[in-house]
Amino acid sequence: MIPNKGLLMGMMEPPAGFEEEFQDWYDTEHTPKVRSVQGFETGRRFVCLSGWPRYVALYDLTTLAVLSSPEYQKKSDQGISPWSLRVRSKMCGRYRFTGTQIYPGTAKLGDQGAVIRLLVLRFRDVTPAEEPHMLAGLRANFDGRVGVSQLRFFRGEEKATGDYAATVEFHSNACSVDIDPAPFGTVIKNLDLINTYATYWRMNRP
Repeated sequence: MIPNKGLLMGMMEPPAGFEEEFQDWYDTEHTPKVRSVQGFETGRRFVCLSGWPRYVALYDLTTLAVLSSPEYQKKSDQGISPWSLRVRSKMCGRYRFTGTQIYPGTAKLGDQGAVIRLLVLRFRDVTPAEEPHMLAGLRANFDGRVGVSQLRFFRGEEKATGDYAATVEFHSNACSVDIDPAPFGTVIKNLDLINTYATYWRMNRP
């Protein structure tokens, strides 16, 4: 049986006047370092069009156990550079989510084509017993919806226990997305974030 894939997701926003250094650090140090770790299958960044904080990075993992590997530990916590410490100390809205993909289970970002827009939803302080209600609400809202190419749902692990995240990929230019709360039932009260993103890119990338 193919194991369920893992997800590492990081959200943050640089303060005013720190944007260029933040992008340089992410593009030239942070992303290349983590993408070189065995088990990291994808790595994409997106910029927020609706919501906060401004940037999100998503990394698909063969399994969540990749984050416990000696190679990752060496390149992240143990091998953190002075530049990384400087950048992280200045960030606003930092949120780190590590989770296991529980629907569909083994899908990667972009499996169904180019991601023109990305919707990220987060539920907080939820019990595993409520997973079916969250998934039912997500599928009622997005299965068969015009423009949607893929829905994925993740259970938070490690320090994100109690959090759940969903990503919805669009192959069209969706700038805002309406959510019907009814299919979620009472768990809708735990939905605390609905952000819409476009793919990040820099014209003058170093």
